[in-house]
Amino acid sequence: MNDSTTPASRWLNMDILPDKNTFMRLTVSSSRIPVCGQEKIPGLDLSTLFQKLFPQTANSFLFESANGPEETARYSLMGGGCSKILEITGQRAKLFQEGQLVSEWDQPEPALDLLNFEQNVSPVDHLPHFWGGWVGFIGYEAGAWFESLPVKKSLNLPDLMFMEVERLFLYDHITEEFKFVLSPKTNGTENDYDELCHEIERVWKDIYRALESIGESSESESLNPSTPSRSSNGLRSNLSETDYTERVEKAKNYIREGDIYQANLAQKFTTPFTGNPFELYGKLRQVNPAPFSGYLNFQNFSLVSSSPERLVKVHEHRIETRPIAGTRPRGLKDEEDQALSLELLLNPKERAEHLMLVDLERNDLGRICQAGSVCVTDFMFLEKYSHVSHIVSNIAGNLKPEIGVYDILKSVFPGGTITGCPKIRCMEIISELEPVMRGPYSGSFGYIGFGPYMDLNIIIRSIVICDEIASFHVGAGIVADSNPQKEYQETLDKAAAMIEALSHH
Repeated sequence: MNDSTTPASRWLNMDILPDKNTFMRLTVSSSRIPVCGQEKIPGLDLSTLFQKLFPQTANSFLFESANGPEETARYSLMGGGCSKILEITGQRAKLFQEGQLVSEWDQPEPALDLLNFEQNVSPVDHLPHFWGGWVGFIGYEAGAWFESLPVKKSLNLPDLMFMEVERLFLYDHITEEFKFVLSPKTNGTENDYDELCHEIERVWKDIYRALESIGESSESESLNPSTPSRSSNGLRSNLSETDYTERVEKAKNYIREGDIYQANLAQKFTTPFTGNPFELYGKLRQVNPAPFSGYLNFQNFSLVSSSPERLVKVHEHRIETRPIAGTRPRGLKDEEDQALSLELLLNPKERAEHLMLVDLERNDLGRICQAGSVCVTDFMFLEKYSHVSHIVSNIAGNLKPEIGVYDILKSVFPGGTITGCPKIRCMEIISELEPVMRGPYSGSFGYIGFGPYMDLNIIIRSIVICDEIASFHVGAGIVADSNPQKEYQETLDKAAAMIEALSHH
């Protein structure tokens, strides 16, 4: 590129991709060409930058990968101020633009079609990953869209909320490249390209300013947030220990009668909360780093999460799911840790339970994949997190052509690891035994691209903040020989990270 044509020449380290000629060539076959500015910034902490760029912005998100293998912990991304929002509650779907209602539907399927990968958009070499699309969450009760299930009403949250994202920041933890990506629809003119370049340069100035101010303030602030107005002393569960263990017995009855093999039962904790949801996210991330950590901030509520589990990933024509089932606490010393890990991997009950879920997920993917393409790529290996170790497997296949987002969700949502097996009957039993709606818990959040990229987690280890109340669910997988007291204790073990994040320093 010669200096006279590129407005980026005065930036020493920031590159703009693709160049104008490539952009013009790509516009012939595609209605969206992502353009990005990128620069190598070693050791960037995205959450500090998020705080500078989107401190109180509604419809903003930060998805961070921390502590996990490269397959799940390579990219972190963030954005905010999105103007187009899809919201579905029960069977009613609404699309808002700049806060105004522009479309509505009385069933979810046509609305979910908005989230489909766009037909006339192809993958591009310069951004081999998500570069724009929709970001948001789907609550557990959305499962009723795909199967006829009993539905409880009582939650003031939507069942699905996604924002359209045409501008986002992305950090690659392996190459240490920081990218700002724009992907609006263009007419494919040279003028469009120049305007996108100018916007990238304007934003890059903001980034430099933000990074400078972070550098200056980091000495003085350290890690003591200014508003310790949180308290966990008002923490209440919707089930007492007796309530919970009685429900475990009921679930075991269903298992004995042959209705199901296993079911996940959850209890819900709530506490008053007047603090800053983003600071709470920082605290949870510190206490429990995980590869699917994230903060979603909508107009009326926030979701704070540090989830370790992937529900589904699509990368071009490949689809995969990564079930986690089988948990042990971490040991204090190496030897104890090794012993606990080995016991977990060799435990016949845990192995049988995990195998059953691998079969269930293979079956789920089989419905939308090309015949013979579904295979288990990783089988029963150990992943270690701050408080627990888990058994993990990975199942992948090749998507059939013409499969849309609705089909994918119908086959995999919600994840089998947090319902049980067989899935539909378990969901009926969960609805009978759990007194309240799960809402986001055990649903999913993540992104669905304009191009063929999708990554959705399973929402566990997560807190919802709405109307000055913080709430979270914790569950345990119940099988035939479950000890009700131990299962109750397992839910408390899983609650530890959230309780710690909600308590004072």
